[in-house]
Amino acid sequence: MIKKNVGIIGNGKWAKIMIPKIKKLANIKFIANTKTGFKDFYLGNVSWIFVLTNNDTHYKIVKYFLDKRKKVFCEKPLTKNFKNILELYDFSKKKKTKLYVNDVEYFKKKNFLIKKNNTIIRTKKSEISKESLLHRLAYHDFYLLKNFINLENIEIKNYYENKKKLSMRLFSDNKMFKFNYDIDSKIKKHRINDTNMMDYKKDPLDLMLKYVLKNDNLKYIQNFSNSFFAGKLISIINNKFC
Repeated sequence: MIKKNVGIIGNGKWAKIMIPKIKKLANIKFIANTKTGFKDFYLGNVSWIFVLTNNDTHYKIVKYFLDKRKKVFCEKPLTKNFKNILELYDFSKKKKTKLYVNDVEYFKKKNFLIKKNNTIIRTKKSEISKESLLHRLAYHDFYLLKNFINLENIEIKNYYENKKKLSMRLFSDNKMFKFNYDIDSKIKKHRINDTNMMDYKKDPLDLMLKYVLKNDNLKYIQNFSNSFFAGKLISIINNKFC
C-alpha cells in the first residue's frame, strides 16, 4: 500500500512519541508548531494533518485544516468546550472530510466486568501540568465506560482535584464508579476493576494509527461516540465543580 502524505502540527513531548510511529506508516511532508506558524505549508499532496499541540490551540488549528478539506487527526480532547466539539464535527461533515480524535485506549480491546460497585485507578509519576486530570487521564476511561454510564442520570459525590490527584464517585443507574488518579506515584498502574489495562500484546497506539491511515472509507462513528461521550461527561463535571 502506498504511504499517505501527512503534515504534523506540534513538536512537544507527545509529538516526539507520535512522530516515529507516524513515520513508519506515512510520509511526513512537514512538521510545524504554533510559534513558527502552521499556515505556510503546501497542502496539495497532503492527505492528513496530525494536530499534536496543547489543548487550548486545538480548535483554531483543527478548524483551519478542515476548512482546507484536509483529514484531521487531533490529540484528545478535541477542545475543552463541548459545544466546540460538536461544531468541529459538524464542520468536518460540511467540508466533506474526516475528523478523528485520539482514543488509543479503545484499541486495547479489553473486556472488563462491570459490577454494582466499580473502581477505576490510574497512577504514575509525571511532570506537573496545567491541564486538568479530567482531560489528561479520566478522558480515556470515560469513553471506555460509555456503555455503562447514562449521561441523563448522573450523580457525582466526593469530587476532589489538585495538580497531582483527582478522585470522585459517580453514580448512574444503580451503579457506582469510583475514580482515582495520581500522577505523583512511584507505581505505574491502570486498572478497571480486576482488568489490568496495561497488559496488552500489540501496541494500541500503532493499531490506532494504522486504523486511521489505512482505512479511507471508514466513517469513524465509534470515534465520534467516544469523543462525544467523554467531552459531554467532562462538561457536566466542570459545570458542577469547576
